[in-house]
Amino acid sequence: MKGEDIVDDTVWIVKTHSPWCMPFAPQFKAQKIMCVVRNPLDVILSWLNLISTGCHNLKAPFDFDKEYPNWWQRWVEKMVGEMKQWYGTVIKHARKRDVPTIFVRYEDLCMNARPELEILMKFFRGLPDLNGTNAERRIEEVIALGAEAT
Repeated sequence: MKGEDIVDDTVWIVKTHSPWCMPFAPQFKAQKIMCVVRNPLDVILSWLNLISTGCHNLKAPFDFDKEYPNWWQRWVEKMVGEMKQWYGTVIKHARKRDVPTIFVRYEDLCMNARPELEILMKFFRGLPDLNGTNAERRIEEVIALGAEAT
């Protein structure tokens, strides 16, 4: 995805699946970490559609659970195990507090973006209040774009 592998000082936020080990992913150090968590059922289906179609915004032309129920059950069990391991690693690192970490639910960002964006901007900027800041202005601009933009 555009910008995904840019990890130098020109960017403020790096989108990554770290700590998922991918040998081709560039290494970088983080000052702060935002971990976006999502409903596991949505993640499991989204990941399956991605690897099936090779695209982030397409879905298979059939329902996996209805057409292939036995395969679907094995897929869900495998993904639950992998997600449990991944989040276990993320939480272990967050508890060490080496790098400040904040967790945010994807669904909260979509349903009620303003308070979530305010929390995130305060965290990133290290500010107790955003009044009069560029961060406040940017949040207002995003909210003004409507639900489709958030």
